[in-house]
Amino acid sequence: MVLWANHGWAQIAPIEGIRLVRITFLTPNLDSLTRAFLKRGYKIIQGKREAGGIFNNSIRFPNGCQMILETTLSSDPNDWRYAALKKYGTHISGIAFETNHPDALRESLRSLGIPVSPIGSYSQVRLDGSQYLSQAFAIDTCAPLDVVFYSKDTSTEHSQEIDSLSHHRNRVYRFDWVLLSAGISVEKNLRKVFEVISTWKLHEGCCDFWRVGPADDFCFFRFEPPLKKNGSLSDWLSIEPDNIYFAY
Repeated sequence: MVLWANHGWAQIAPIEGIRLVRITFLTPNLDSLTRAFLKRGYKIIQGKREAGGIFNNSIRFPNGCQMILETTLSSDPNDWRYAALKKYGTHISGIAFETNHPDALRESLRSLGIPVSPIGSYSQVRLDGSQYLSQAFAIDTCAPLDVVFYSKDTSTEHSQEIDSLSHHRNRVYRFDWVLLSAGISVEKNLRKVFEVISTWKLHEGCCDFWRVGPADDFCFFRFEPPLKKNGSLSDWLSIEPDNIYFAY
């Protein structure tokens, strides 16, 4: 087995202060998925309850990351959630990062030919339940997965009271690994993204993988071969429910 690390490989210097903060599950059966996580010892926080719209629950990890379990009650064929559920069933529909330097990051991605779209101000929820406005932008051409970057909220820090491991009976601390399935063109673009947002690139066997986040609070990413169900969708990007691993 060969394992190597390279800190100086990117064409553009990595931008500091980037960290995974949220993963969203989209499911046709929110109750069953919620019960599955409850049985594994997760504490569920009830979220949106929009009549005829979005229902979701969430899980907060001690490091401040969030997992959202979400469904839609809409039957409108133009609703992207309804269309995605009908085609793919339960899957990961969104992944979000935070950054200290959103403007610099956006320009770095554009300089590498990565298409991005501004979202503008977006309401975020702090660990204590209060809200704040964050500037955000998304990477284009990754549908049906949303890849979003938010400006970091620096007004509050984690506390023992909010982040206590006692809220997580199974001792899960953070997301540890995320395995992506992507078409050729999307993987090529995302490799450029990881050049900018990762703090460490490594190689083992035939696979590259990237560490995103600081040394004491990080997540690894790597690519898997595209799933058979994706057929000829060359631009497909997905994260299956069993391609998320947790750190204990």
